[in-house]
Amino acid sequence: MRSFELENECGLRLRGLDVGATLSSLSLPVGGMRRELLLGCSDADYPTQQVWLGAVAGRFANRIGGATLARDGQCWPLDANQPPHTLHGGAGGFHRQPWQIETLEASRVRLSLFSPDRDQGFPGNLRVALEYRLEERDLVVECWASTDAPTPVSLTSHAYFNLDGGGDVRHHKLTLKADRFLATDASGLPLAPHAVEGPFDLRGGRLLGDEWLSHPQQRQAKGYDHAFLLNGPPSEWAALLVSGDGQLAMEVHTNQPSLQLYTGNWLAKTLGRDGQRYQDYDGLCLEAQQLPDSPNRPELGDPWLLPGQRYHHLTRYRFEPR
Repeated sequence: MRSFELENECGLRLRGLDVGATLSSLSLPVGGMRRELLLGCSDADYPTQQVWLGAVAGRFANRIGGATLARDGQCWPLDANQPPHTLHGGAGGFHRQPWQIETLEASRVRLSLFSPDRDQGFPGNLRVALEYRLEERDLVVECWASTDAPTPVSLTSHAYFNLDGGGDVRHHKLTLKADRFLATDASGLPLAPHAVEGPFDLRGGRLLGDEWLSHPQQRQAKGYDHAFLLNGPPSEWAALLVSGDGQLAMEVHTNQPSLQLYTGNWLAKTLGRDGQRYQDYDGLCLEAQQLPDSPNRPELGDPWLLPGQRYHHLTRYRFEPR
């Protein structure tokens, strides 16, 4: 296992690992003290932890119903690692695979991965390149991919943020530019887009803990674990997260059609960096991605990458001390 470290003149500091292209630490000065913004564990625990801590989820982030792909009369069974569905590309998905560190500079690293035909059941040989860059107070995540056969692609960073440096993320305030979200069934599979309402209406900004579990969709998922369909152009921020102490804000800019808001509903007992165990709601994810289950649901978009096409994902996390 290899690690990499980046730092820039603004004091933004990133550490990562080749396994899963994982982000193990992200920190910057806030109020005269260095603050850790990501959940993480010891390097030795990353290959076995079960919550995708800081890793890249792929070949297809989120859920594919019935662990099956179908297209043009062909059918491909996938790894049903969350029976009966496939979650984040399967048990041996990109989060478990060793990426190659191609270029490492002071504030930029480029990694690559070759995913062979039928990797976790997916068709086609897929070549992926990924860059992490520190640009002033921005963490930039940029991915490219190409294939030799039709295959669905949706990569995302599964980083768990806590802008307070620890504690319950339900004290954070979140604004999301989304008029609709995907309701889910009891297994987490999306049903259909619904107009945001109650605690799912985050357009004006709200504390995540307000009206907690007041909505049946929240009670079913133990919190938020839903895709929000974004409204605005990539030139504007899609989400604004403010720490519970009000000293730090994070903007999320992305060219992807949705953000999956996950409030760490199943983090309990996950090992942290110093042997302590996390509790539920100790971190949250804002996963920029294609819509879940869209490979088999054309009404949710077309995530299929074809030969000769290039997949491109760009997400920018911008941090602003207050």
